Amino acid sequence: MNINCNILKAFNGDCIWINFKDEAGETRNILVDGGPGNAYQFKNRKGKQEAGDLQNLISRLRNKDQFIDLLILTHVDDDHIGGLLKWFKKDREAKNLIKKVWFNSGRLISEYFGEENTEENDLSLGDATGFDTSIRQGVNFEEFLQENVLWERRLIHSSNELKIFGFKLTFVSPDINKLKNLLVKWEKESPITETSGKDDYGWSLEKHIQEDVFKEDTSIHNGSSIGFILEYNGKSAVFLGDAHPTQVANTLRSLGYSKKAPLEAEFLKVSHHGSKANTSYELLELIDTHSYIISSNGDKHQLPDKQCLARIINHNSKAKIYFNYPEKIPVIFKDEDYDAFPDFQALSAENGFTL
Repeated sequence: MNINCNILKAFNGDCIWINFKDEAGETRNILVDGGPGNAYQFKNRKGKQEAGDLQNLISRLRNKDQFIDLLILTHVDDDHIGGLLKWFKKDREAKNLIKKVWFNSGRLISEYFGEENTEENDLSLGDATGFDTSIRQGVNFEEFLQENVLWERRLIHSSNELKIFGFKLTFVSPDINKLKNLLVKWEKESPITETSGKDDYGWSLEKHIQEDVFKEDTSIHNGSSIGFILEYNGKSAVFLGDAHPTQVANTLRSLGYSKKAPLEAEFLKVSHHGSKANTSYELLELIDTHSYIISSNGDKHQLPDKQCLARIINHNSKAKIYFNYPEKIPVIFKDEDYDAFPDFQALSAENGFTL
């Protein structure tokens, strides 16, 4: 069984399609996040609606009579869930394409801690006129999942290890404390922390390395992000969503990994679109890989940060950094960077990855 991973073009967000045949030979599909609304549908330069990669994937699966066997929503920031919300609003048959959803909702977290649910913990789908339900405003996302028997209501946290479709998922984020923080702050979208709004591409890799001072992401939402290791047939891949690096490092150490004995991975989906606040040397030392994936077109928050990429290259001079928007490569890296670090490569992620 080959597991194929495709990093869809999701503008400033994440939308990851994992495709494989299970041990019985049946084709399976896992979708991790849905990007922002534009990942489903956007207006082109002529002002006409155009299908995004998420909508194209949905059409492809329908044409092949396939399903999304598992949908994992890492957290509720718009650049991860907006595309799914737009899909559900526009497509009344969406519920028939999805078999199972894993999602740490505000209601579920409230129940776990024995706290009373509040309106701030609800994620609304807005106008429900497109659904096969009574016509009403503000259908709740959790209600939609529950009414259509899509949601297991399983709380995902860093002590979980689940087996599904013949492989193992080990969750490295969030921990229980990160989830509890959401009880006091639960919104659709929050500002990125430690990001100035201006790119840092004017500095060389060498200057970024010399001037590097690490400040960790403090976003409550990002701290709640689901991150996991996918393991199959002795091989591993790491998907970090927007997880905090200290949280992931602590979990990896609790699993027995160390600087001397790191987790060997085929590839790492870098946390938070390559933000400098979500990748530390401490984390990089615990994951042994040559392939690092960046999911972002930089149209919001100007991610990835070159300082993050410099940290990766300084840690691993033979790093292969893959971009789902390869046009970012000449914008970020200059001749002086390649001269100083001749063994690193900046590559397109468009052909996907195999585990």
